[in-house]
Amino acid sequence: LERKLCEITEAKYAVVLSNGTAALHIAAMAAGIGEGDEVIVSSITFAASANCVLYCGGTPVFADINPNTYNIDPESVRKLITPKTKAVVAVDFTGQAVELDEIRAICKEHNLILIEDAAHSLGTKYNGQPIGSIADMTTFSFHPVKTVTGGEGGAVTTNDEKLYKKLRLLRTHG
Repeated sequence: LERKLCEITEAKYAVVLSNGTAALHIAAMAAGIGEGDEVIVSSITFAASANCVLYCGGTPVFADINPNTYNIDPESVRKLITPKTKAVVAVDFTGQAVELDEIRAICKEHNLILIEDAAHSLGTKYNGQPIGSIADMTTFSFHPVKTVTGGEGGAVTTNDEKLYKKLRLLRTHG
């Protein structure tokens, strides 16, 4: 399954887990989120997208959405960045990819980790590139209401070998 996910997403690495919530949790852990850190998250999402920050002791900061796409608004992200901001969790709402070019540029400018919650967007492309190979880490869910289901399950994809090694360790309780 991990090899197939890499083929579909064009990511170098994939780590499969029990569910999408666990995928978000280990992505937040691999990003080094901890007490005192802030993470900007979408205001329209399933609770797991913000809870993964809380599980690590961080504080979710809710960004506004673009009323045309219902995805996180890059300008709102930019306005919410503080010295405590460590990452952004951007949710591909209804399988529609977030504005990855702009959000990645913001993250790069401020040295932030971008975690893309792509629970509903396995198979989606952004500017011709498959979702799963663009953000620092992308999480997927295979819950029965998702695009591709396995009854349950989740995954994290990345192109960063250091993050991949952390994710593999975290999957098996470190």
